[in-house]
Amino acid sequence: MILAAASLKSEEKIGLALSGGGSRGLAHIGILKVIDELDIKIDYIAGTSMGAVIGGLYAMGYSAIEIEEMILNNDFDKIFDEVVSREDLYIGQKRWMPYANYYFDLDDKFRPGLPEALFSGSNLINTLFDYTYSASKINDFSKLPIEYKCVATNIRTGKMKVFDSGNLHEVMRASMSAPSILQPMKIDGELYIDGGIRANLPSEVVQKMGADIIIGLQLSSDLRPKENLNNLIKVLDQTINFSMTDNVNKSVELCDIIIKPELIELSNYNFNSRKRIINQGELEASKHLEELRMLPKRSENKIIDASPNNLSFTKISVIGNEHLSNAKIKEYVGLTKDTSYSKREIIKAIRGAYNSQYFKYIYPVINYKNEKYELIIKVKEENRKRLGFAISSSTDQKVNVGITLELNNFIQHNSKLLVNLQIGEKNELNTDYVKNFGKHWGIYFRTFPYVKEQRLYSYGEDHTKTNSVYSLEYGATTGIGFYARKSIAAELYGYTYRTRLYKHIGEFENSEFYSSGLGIKLYHESLNDYVFPMRGVQFLAKLSTAREGVYSELGNKKFYSKLRMLMPFGNIFSIKYQFEYGSYFDSKEEEFDPFYIGGIDSFMGLYPAEKSAAIYKINTLAMRFNPLKNIFCDVQLNVLQLGDIDYWTPEDDFFKAVGIKLGYNTFLGSLRIGAAIDEDKEDHYYFSFGYFFDPFEFSRR
Repeated sequence: MILAAASLKSEEKIGLALSGGGSRGLAHIGILKVIDELDIKIDYIAGTSMGAVIGGLYAMGYSAIEIEEMILNNDFDKIFDEVVSREDLYIGQKRWMPYANYYFDLDDKFRPGLPEALFSGSNLINTLFDYTYSASKINDFSKLPIEYKCVATNIRTGKMKVFDSGNLHEVMRASMSAPSILQPMKIDGELYIDGGIRANLPSEVVQKMGADIIIGLQLSSDLRPKENLNNLIKVLDQTINFSMTDNVNKSVELCDIIIKPELIELSNYNFNSRKRIINQGELEASKHLEELRMLPKRSENKIIDASPNNLSFTKISVIGNEHLSNAKIKEYVGLTKDTSYSKREIIKAIRGAYNSQYFKYIYPVINYKNEKYELIIKVKEENRKRLGFAISSSTDQKVNVGITLELNNFIQHNSKLLVNLQIGEKNELNTDYVKNFGKHWGIYFRTFPYVKEQRLYSYGEDHTKTNSVYSLEYGATTGIGFYARKSIAAELYGYTYRTRLYKHIGEFENSEFYSSGLGIKLYHESLNDYVFPMRGVQFLAKLSTAREGVYSELGNKKFYSKLRMLMPFGNIFSIKYQFEYGSYFDSKEEEFDPFYIGGIDSFMGLYPAEKSAAIYKINTLAMRFNPLKNIFCDVQLNVLQLGDIDYWTPEDDFFKAVGIKLGYNTFLGSLRIGAAIDEDKEDHYYFSFGYFFDPFEFSRR
């Protein structure tokens, strides 16, 4: 509609109704840039979903250009990626390698269920806290430079909820809770989802606030024709739009100016095109210059009464916990009363607590009362019972399926129980129970009973399989250890096991071997990823001894160590050095417990477990490339020494090989293929998918 210039008065109130639309909602920024350029006076703002976020920031006093910089400088992949990077885990969590591709939460009767949504929104709400920190002391949204209201939907009643007070980052997050995408947001005991379900263009809310002229910024897409419903995102987008279409059509009638950018070809979740979306909003707003220039101009720029850069809290409290105590959560966060903290320090502390993996979400709320600041830590705990699934396949193992029952803080406080069953070419049952005394550092007790059966092959000179036997081993390891934040874990342990080798193909005499002893192991890891790291160090060392006749058939001393180092040069290139060393020292080659060598992660030039020896050393030097996201390439040289006596000089059995590995990180696990040429110019080819390694490598003897 075209406004009549003569009818407009400077005292008339202008309101903005900002609709939802996911990533398309970023077009609001472009429209607000035009409003800023024209210096138009805005008195009221009501927003839904992304419109609630952009509108809230604008109401705080940020200019459109400042909001644009905030959005463009943020990595939206990280905001919605809630997997904790391995380098951010504490050493106590790194005692296990990844053991599941996907987890199901279990209810009180241990029945698996589907999650409430794809994302918990923990990173998102902490980003919103970062954006809205300066308004932390303002609880009444009418006290913002521009009066503001935020629209959400009560999931219990189905009714629209208009927030005119509270904590900005909480109500913004509630309004953004797209069903099935983001978990519903709990505020004052009620659960809220996307406000667009009931009012995607909240022009009626703006009207009730007192606006004489309403500018509607409409970004919801029209319903797609059937030929465009060709993927999951578009179908989900269409489903959400069903409930929004009717309420938007009614809301449009209340608007004096409607600005609707053409964004139908973009989904609600295309944040990679945010600059293009902002520009499209600015372009569409420029088509309405004639109407916009008639609106009253600002007489002054209101300034927010911002929270100080550093805060000291008179009280710190916790809300939302069920099993973890208030004291334990405060210990994880690490903030204390009467100490001054910057915004960055508060966010860092909260994210550090999230890295404990005990929370679906954890975020701060600042309460300003009687000129004093209080910190409230709001949490939703991870389910203490989970069931994990993994599938893997490799050159020597067709398919392995793994199921892991994980119980955190269930049997005892600060404990973890893993019951792992693997079925396929390798059959295992592992039970690993750890009781920790401390949070990020302290002592722990472990018990690890297990049974495993696998097939071992013999190879000829031409690298072909000539024979095979089954190996059945059962035993247990029990230890007391120490762990220190991100640095090291050390454990003194006792072990006992019995191994039986029995015939499968070819001539072989069934036999058994048993041993018991004591040992010590050390572990350090700072890798940024376990399968495809680009930086960091991993070190594992185990030393054990057994005395003949003391529950042992033979006496021996055994040492095993592995070192992996990656030094990055830029973002896509790293130098990798890996060293493996195993030794029975001066004893003869062990018949029943040798070191097995070969494979894509050991010596590329032999097939998995192609050779066995009492003493071996492998040196590997590689160049690792990461040219595209989730794609990796290694070019490497490795050298193997085998022997019966542990001398640090070249042995008679001395092997060299060069190889190349290509890898791709999928959501189901890592996929790798490799090829190598040994010194005899023999070719070797490798394949690996999923978690092909032993997740209990540190737990074992």
